Amino acid sequence: MRRLIFPSSLLVLAASLLAIAAPGPAGAAGSAPHIVCPQQNARSYMPPTCCPVPTNAKQRAAGEFVPCCGYPGTCCAPGTTCCTSGTTCCTSGTTCCTTICPSGSLSIASSPDPSMAGRKVVISGGLTSNPVSGAEVALWRELSGQSSFHQVAQTTTDSAGQYTFTMKRGSVNADQQWYVTANGLTSPTLQQKVDAVIGLAAGSHTATAGQLVALSGHVTPSHAGQVLLIEQSRGGSWAVIARPRLSHGSGYRLSHKFMRAGSVKLRAVLPGDSRNNRSNSPTLTITIK
Repeated sequence: MRRLIFPSSLLVLAASLLAIAAPGPAGAAGSAPHIVCPQQNARSYMPPTCCPVPTNAKQRAAGEFVPCCGYPGTCCAPGTTCCTSGTTCCTSGTTCCTTICPSGSLSIASSPDPSMAGRKVVISGGLTSNPVSGAEVALWRELSGQSSFHQVAQTTTDSAGQYTFTMKRGSVNADQQWYVTANGLTSPTLQQKVDAVIGLAAGSHTATAGQLVALSGHVTPSHAGQVLLIEQSRGGSWAVIARPRLSHGSGYRLSHKFMRAGSVKLRAVLPGDSRNNRSNSPTLTITIK
């Protein structure tokens, strides 16, 4: 009589499938089914570590497999990432990886903040906890109105793990965001606020009550078509006395009568928008006789 010989691996798999199909103890109805990982190595007697068991395990058929790791590791909950200094990274909800997470952190700051349109801005920071000399640092920027960041500069850290970017005059005119990357790390995103440069001048610094006084100025960056506010200081507060609209060249001109004698303090105000903060001109003083 011929004897049938089965490979031991098939016997292990059959026993596992029977364990899935076997009814559980009383009260266990409705619990999540046991998930069995397929062996990735025919010589292995134990299935590899699964990571992680999916949250919808209750809805899965008993014979369905989930992705497995061939080694133990740090795993994430579905839809999340976990990367703690000195541990392994989990790049998705169903896989593990062996990449060692970078240690330390990366800082960023700007000066001045808020800045003035067209003026120089210095962005600096460094690798903290684990400073590295000579690490490449990339500066990323998203301008107001844009939907993505673009790399604008690159430098290296000094002997103390610090870096500096100097944005030349004329390159920072509107609100924007910055961040840097270095040595596998990403800094927080920095919100850079920018004030517009507003000019206000008078045809004469002295006038007679009831006489027209010519006022003019220019706004940088261009806010062509936007309404500017001309305000006068009255009793400790500011009152709007004119609303000129900026020309195609972002300039304005108007005339105004001051009926009372005395010292008149004026300023031009650009209301804040998506490009610039609410911005004021320097105060202009006119003597009315």
